[in-house]
Amino acid sequence: MRTRFICTIGPKTIDKDWLDRLHAAGMNIARVNGAHGSLDDVRAMVTRLKRDLPAGVEILLDLPGNKIRTDNIAEPILLEAGSEFVIKPDNLTYRPLYKSLKKGDQISAADGSIKLEVLGIEGENVRTKVQVGGYLATRKGVNVKGIHGEIPFDFERDIDLLNIAIEAEIDYVGLSFVRSIEHVRRIQSQLVGTDIKVVAKVETAEAVRQVDKILKGAAMIMIDRGDLEAEIGKEHVPLTQKMVLRKAAEIGVPVIIASQFLTSMLTKPLPFMAEVSDIANAVLDGANVLMLSEETAIGDYPEECIATMARVAGTVEESVARDYEVVILAAGPSTGFGSLTKNKHKCMLDVGGTTIINHQMDNFRLAGIPSEKVTIVTGHNTRQIEAYMNEEVFRGQFVYNPWYQTTNMAVSLWLAQKRDANLIICYGDIIFDPTILEDLIAMEGDVVLAVDNRSGDYDAEDEKVKLRKGLVKHCSKEIPDDEADGEFIGLAKISRRGARRLWHELGRLVRHEEKMTFLSDVFEQMAADGYQIRACKLDGRPWNDNDNLADLGESREKVYPRIRDNRNRVDTKVTR
Repeated sequence: MRTRFICTIGPKTIDKDWLDRLHAAGMNIARVNGAHGSLDDVRAMVTRLKRDLPAGVEILLDLPGNKIRTDNIAEPILLEAGSEFVIKPDNLTYRPLYKSLKKGDQISAADGSIKLEVLGIEGENVRTKVQVGGYLATRKGVNVKGIHGEIPFDFERDIDLLNIAIEAEIDYVGLSFVRSIEHVRRIQSQLVGTDIKVVAKVETAEAVRQVDKILKGAAMIMIDRGDLEAEIGKEHVPLTQKMVLRKAAEIGVPVIIASQFLTSMLTKPLPFMAEVSDIANAVLDGANVLMLSEETAIGDYPEECIATMARVAGTVEESVARDYEVVILAAGPSTGFGSLTKNKHKCMLDVGGTTIINHQMDNFRLAGIPSEKVTIVTGHNTRQIEAYMNEEVFRGQFVYNPWYQTTNMAVSLWLAQKRDANLIICYGDIIFDPTILEDLIAMEGDVVLAVDNRSGDYDAEDEKVKLRKGLVKHCSKEIPDDEADGEFIGLAKISRRGARRLWHELGRLVRHEEKMTFLSDVFEQMAADGYQIRACKLDGRPWNDNDNLADLGESREKVYPRIRDNRNRVDTKVTR
């Protein structure tokens, strides 16, 4: 499963048996909320997790930051709507809060479930009117829009907790109430020499405005919806979540979505339908990690919560993984074939009883991809391709590249604008064994290239690759033959997440008018930026590109007969 899951650990679930059960149900990361308990309590919990967590489960220590919390409330207080309530300095972790408040300010408490309006400041006390009531307990978050810039960023508790994280050598620290990239750098500088990664939490209006810079500086982003809604309003949170996920995907930064996923399961074993939809939509939007808070820390059904979340996410992933769209790049001028391509594109050339493009469509059909899901980018002899494909009952769409003579495949792909879909990218002049496509789709990874892993015997047009442990580290025509581990054949699979990153790079090329860039150069840049690109090796299975008459002759006489035999065997299995 691609989506990962965080469980917040509380006194109930710190037991080794519970940790094993949560892991079996789907937990990948155990979260310690540094806002609760003494420093010794936090240290003890981290120590137990280091000892008892199943292998592979990571630890996130969430620093409370300058989040103001209730304090010294012995028993939960019932606040009734319409009544008045006085907040005293001793009831807050930040005693001088009254200095930052004025009449009319709105106070949000307990993850937004309680709303108070400031009626006035009486000495150091804050007199409020309860707008939305509920039980107010100790250590519950208190948020007032726009005040965080007036108070220190890192409270003393954060500094102490960071020392605990460094001593214990945990995996992540969550940085609360980030307002600028400077706040991220401030903490990262203290982690130099460790392997601890910073999770920057987007939960303030300032963080939303500065999200582009914060994304570039953090290892991971967390959208904490509970505190964010107090800053920007509930109605703005869903669109902000989508915006941050889109921006993060474009540059390959993982995103955690947190807060209020399964709150109904705090006291009952089954979720509301709206909660199930919330999980599904977060996965569809591209969230990398989903987090449970109170549900697994103090709830009655922690195991059922993580199992529900994993089951919903897995169902969505499985459905999305089967849903592919295809872009066939067939815009080029088709030189090298003389009169054969005067009035047709080379994708319409016969390779032995069928045309190149019909052969490709047959392979997509065998993979379960109907023609409705296929986009053909045309240029040279576009009218002929459209007329031919429409006669073949083609129900897909055409995109015309009017600059096909002065641009390359990267621009053609950008014109297709498939930035939010699982994609198969296919050069318009290749023929290939249908099992290559099967393996490409089945292989894990957000970007997977079909690679002919032969050695030597390359020509100037071959898009060569260098591999390391199954990953493409370089992809370029410029790689020396004796350093190449194979050739990218012009067939690739890109997940939704990968597509967002790919279109970010394509958009940059178009904006800088780098019109003659090869698609392999785009993959080269993504690999250089640290993006994982996997290789699906052909291991001798037949394929061929068709750049000239010699290639076409080889396709007709040697390659396509082998492909046809293999395809017929696959077709027989499909139609049984």
